[in-house]
Amino acid sequence: MEKINAEVFLSVAETGSFRSTADKLGYTQAGISYIVNSMEKETGLSLFIREHNGVRLSREGEELLPYMKQLQVWERQFKQIVGELNGLKKGTLRVQIFDSISIHWIPGIVKRFHDDFPGVKIELISEEDSARAEQMVVSGEVDCGFFLTTVKSDIDYYPLIEENLLAIVAPDHPIAKCEKFPIKKLGDFPYISMKYDDHTGIGAIFEKRNVKPDTTFCMDNDYAAMGMVGKGLGYCIFPELLLTDMPEDLKCMEFDEPQKRTISIGTASFDTCSKACLKFIEYTKEWVKEYINKK
Repeated sequence: MEKINAEVFLSVAETGSFRSTADKLGYTQAGISYIVNSMEKETGLSLFIREHNGVRLSREGEELLPYMKQLQVWERQFKQIVGELNGLKKGTLRVQIFDSISIHWIPGIVKRFHDDFPGVKIELISEEDSARAEQMVVSGEVDCGFFLTTVKSDIDYYPLIEENLLAIVAPDHPIAKCEKFPIKKLGDFPYISMKYDDHTGIGAIFEKRNVKPDTTFCMDNDYAAMGMVGKGLGYCIFPELLLTDMPEDLKCMEFDEPQKRTISIGTASFDTCSKACLKFIEYTKEWVKEYINKK
């Protein structure tokens, strides 16, 4: 079925818009409409319901959705194998990342990899939820990914670094005069939580001590949360890596009982993943070693 385009199908299903899909994939809106019409003609099914404010999957489209996802995975894996047969001269590698490493690690890693393998296209997919990140690797949605704390899925992974979790407070915060943040004081002050605390090792700090934080705000942007801290609206807990560029007017504090989390990189299987994936993991391990040695 040569007219089936999984990438277009999945993008339209996700965005609910031919125009948005066209902008995302570099087509014209008419081009996307033609591709969808061709798929419907090829299958004999109405895949999408057209509405005045966009499109949505039909019942038949919903049933085909998981198969389209798998088809996209197979197509990408096929291209990877072709790339490997060409000596890693072409292909696409999909990598799951999260915020702190996307700022401080990923540019350096990708630059080094791209210099040696310029024909391999790298797609970076951001996901803060560690459980979801692992599932993306298990399902083949991505080739490899970066994980936080303990990896729970049956995948192959390599621990890269153990980093500290630190509290940040305003200079005039009552706890700022202490040398370290007393862990027993976790629930005594207003706390600004991050959306994915429960999936990043931060939520476990409270859970292990059966402490319910006095959460005043829940944020999904790290630097916006730091701004709230600077206004005295509460304290935050962040990984050390993210605090490399912390605003100067905030105080960064270790806990009197050190809190840590592990960053790992993994793939479904080291034995069966593509050579490009293995090479990217090797480059990551080497780059992180150099990063640690420079600290």
